[in-house]
Amino acid sequence: MVDPRVAGPEAPLVGPDWAKSKWDTALFVPERLVLTLLIAYLILNRLIGDAYVLPIGISLTPSDAVLGLLLLAWMVWMVTNPHPMPPGTLGVFALAAFSIVVLAPFIHAVDLTKFQANGAERGLFRFVTLAGLFVASFHLSFRWRSAMVTLGAAVVATSGQALLATWEFITEKPVGVLITLPASLGLEFDPRGLRLEADQFEVRQRLTGELRAATTAPNPIVLSAVIAVSVLVCTVWMLNARTKSERRLATLALAINVIGLPVANSRTGFVMIVVMILPLLFVLVRYIPRLVSVSLGGLLLMLLAFAVSPATPRLLLNSFTNPSEDQNTQIRLERFERLPELVSERPVIGAGYLTHDPEIQIFDNAYNTGLIEFGIVGLAIFVSFFLVAINWCRRAIHRAREPEALLPLVGFIAGLALLVGGGTFDAWTFDQFFPMCLILLGLGLGRAAIILRRDHPGLTTAGGWE
Repeated sequence: MVDPRVAGPEAPLVGPDWAKSKWDTALFVPERLVLTLLIAYLILNRLIGDAYVLPIGISLTPSDAVLGLLLLAWMVWMVTNPHPMPPGTLGVFALAAFSIVVLAPFIHAVDLTKFQANGAERGLFRFVTLAGLFVASFHLSFRWRSAMVTLGAAVVATSGQALLATWEFITEKPVGVLITLPASLGLEFDPRGLRLEADQFEVRQRLTGELRAATTAPNPIVLSAVIAVSVLVCTVWMLNARTKSERRLATLALAINVIGLPVANSRTGFVMIVVMILPLLFVLVRYIPRLVSVSLGGLLLMLLAFAVSPATPRLLLNSFTNPSEDQNTQIRLERFERLPELVSERPVIGAGYLTHDPEIQIFDNAYNTGLIEFGIVGLAIFVSFFLVAINWCRRAIHRAREPEALLPLVGFIAGLALLVGGGTFDAWTFDQFFPMCLILLGLGLGRAAIILRRDHPGLTTAGGWE
């Protein structure tokens, strides 16, 4: 028997909520706290850059502090109302990746540089808290309403960022209130931060003088990547909307993100969408008739977006027509020459997450950095986790009814984005792209677990399995 509190879509698709007993309401309190902290994290993560820290003497950003509280709240939730962890090969790969990140800095502690030692501390804290963010999203998906609120928060945060970036691009000025926000909140600029880039609120310019909106993103490339993910998420949300109002909201968010995609004047978002669209179409076969109309509308929106940002189509066209003049690609390829030397220092499990010093070599590629920080074995395990997660979501998509298929589709998109984005920029280090994808992946995997185990005899009243 499937517990209506956690398995769907029966419970979430009819009626206001799950059972309302005193026992259930009491256990729902920690879940609400986890949900509230997750939304607070998304807001802080998008409004305040990681160059600003709390005035407490250590390099702790407000969003990192919220992540720590989120991890504690999730632990309380699991004590009061235990839920199963991701089982099978997925759990094995997750545990193996976690073990490597924890053990690597201790194994190589004797020969780490000062930067690597500091980076290992930051990396360990960040990896643990991001793991908490992932499992919190995984368990929030056990309740449809909590999952949809989380998904909505991620889409709204990105849509707001895209809207601000478009405004920044059109006016050719940074959004003033965001520049003064950190100082007005009493935050301090952290000169010891891992990312010492120029003012992240300024309107950046390419060598040609073309404007690149960044709004609150640490880099225009990151802005392009998060908007690209949101474009695909909004598309599948439109296809699986339960009501007309939900479909209208998804359409509005899609329009905002499509128009905002070119203003960063980066190829990253477009490359991600093009590469991800083929495997995504493979699991969207039953939606093909509706996708035709959506694609036509999206094409018109993209033409409007290119009219707003005419430099971007020129940049995309030159990538194919004049590849010899593409300095960015040539520089990135030249940087690969030092990779064998750096990997050979610790080839098996690396030195730990965030231990690569960008002053030694900047790669703009997460796989190269991953080889250095995780080693060959660690990177293989890390990538295998994403591959297994994508396969889980793929299987669930084919078994789910249309409204419930939304979350596995979102997880499928997030998993692909982590793999594809890793090849275009250092996607696994940026504090907006990586956490957002982990949230979406957690939502998709949690719902996929319920769908795939719905008829399993070991399904328990906790919504899990034996």
